[in-house]
Amino acid sequence: MMLELNDRELGRIVVMPNRRAKNIIARRKGDHIRLTVPHDFNPRQIPSLLKELRPRLLRIKPPPPIIIKEEDVISSLTFEAMFVRDPYQKDLRLTLKEGELRIFVPERMDINREEVQQSIREAIINVLRIEAKRVLPAKTAQFARQHGLTYQSVKIGSSRGRWGSCSTKKDINYSLFLMLLPERLIDYVVLHELAHTVEMNHGIKFWQLLERMCGGNVKELRTETKKFQSPGYRFLACK
Repeated sequence: MMLELNDRELGRIVVMPNRRAKNIIARRKGDHIRLTVPHDFNPRQIPSLLKELRPRLLRIKPPPPIIIKEEDVISSLTFEAMFVRDPYQKDLRLTLKEGELRIFVPERMDINREEVQQSIREAIINVLRIEAKRVLPAKTAQFARQHGLTYQSVKIGSSRGRWGSCSTKKDINYSLFLMLLPERLIDYVVLHELAHTVEMNHGIKFWQLLERMCGGNVKELRTETKKFQSPGYRFLACK
């Protein structure tokens, strides 16, 4: 099971078990450090592991900050975010109407400043969260009815490590950042988690079930979802 933790010096750390891993591998992945560990790794070893690796991990330089520019447009399933300069504004203000999220910026505000970038990021994420809570439970209910499946609940979180998950109690969790994917990939993730209400592992039966639910092309959809990146995602999902 993947684990996430935050370290005061190192920032966000994601621990990823891998059946093929024989040793511990540390790499910088965007806004976090990924530790790939053998599948039988005991999470209780994490404190001692970090103590041992800390000098090496501190030398792994973080990437330069990702900055959104005034001409950039961030696309999501339900809206496109864009900047509008407003001489009458004193602070940032957002409006969402007919698929346009307008970010009104005071005339003299420098959006390249770190604190302004962070305010913009948090504001857009708040809208994404609202939209995810409106759209994703409805999508889940629709697909569940279509395929005769049941689930317990749908919750929206802010995971940056995975798009979705399903517990043994059939509680489904989605990342709000899922809204940044093309709709066909969002649908794939929803169907993927619904398939886990029947098959909890990623065995042959799971993939056969998901293949039927998706109408084919599961391999392509899976690859595209795993590799998805966009300027909007890189800006919003980084810390």
